Amino acid sequence: MNQPPTHCPYCGTAVEPVDSPMVSDAADTAMVYRCESCEDYVFYNPTPGGSVAVIDGDSVLLVEDFRSPGEWKLPSGRIELGETPREGVARELEEETGLAVDPADLVYFFDEAGEPADEQYMVGIDYAVHRADTTGTVEAASDATDARFFTPEELAASPHELKFTHVQRFGDSLAWVIEEAQSALADCRPPSTPPGRTY
Repeated sequence: MNQPPTHCPYCGTAVEPVDSPMVSDAADTAMVYRCESCEDYVFYNPTPGGSVAVIDGDSVLLVEDFRSPGEWKLPSGRIELGETPREGVARELEEETGLAVDPADLVYFFDEAGEPADEQYMVGIDYAVHRADTTGTVEAASDATDARFFTPEELAASPHELKFTHVQRFGDSLAWVIEEAQSALADCRPPSTPPGRTY
């Protein structure tokens, strides 16, 4: 469920929050519901998504979100049924920017979990790739209104800003995102915690 369930997915009966049937520290924070008709549990689990930082020198590819003009983010989206995280991120990259990449060329650089919109809990898995390892011409596609490379200085000097959900996930430092992606591409080291991240 991408939002807390109100009805049983099996029989349609209304569900109510209950204590978790599991015994663990993690269960204390689990969102669990119970169908009195089926006597089954319904779990409110996060939706998986991901992003890709396409690095070209000291710049990164950003897209202008069609839902919020003037706000920019890494190419990203939700993983669809049957996709691995890398496959989903590669598809989102092509849908938003026209660039294609072999999912095997994507290098993990960060992950996060949070609630970018009310009652829409997500887990994001973020990858990096060199521009040279992609094919195609950068052009805003179906899920974006614009796509272009920015250095942190170019973004700061422009009228554009990072999308609020991007700031929640990574903090407000585009330089940090670029440095982490570059480091992951160079040596696949574990990521650090971004400055200013809010979830």
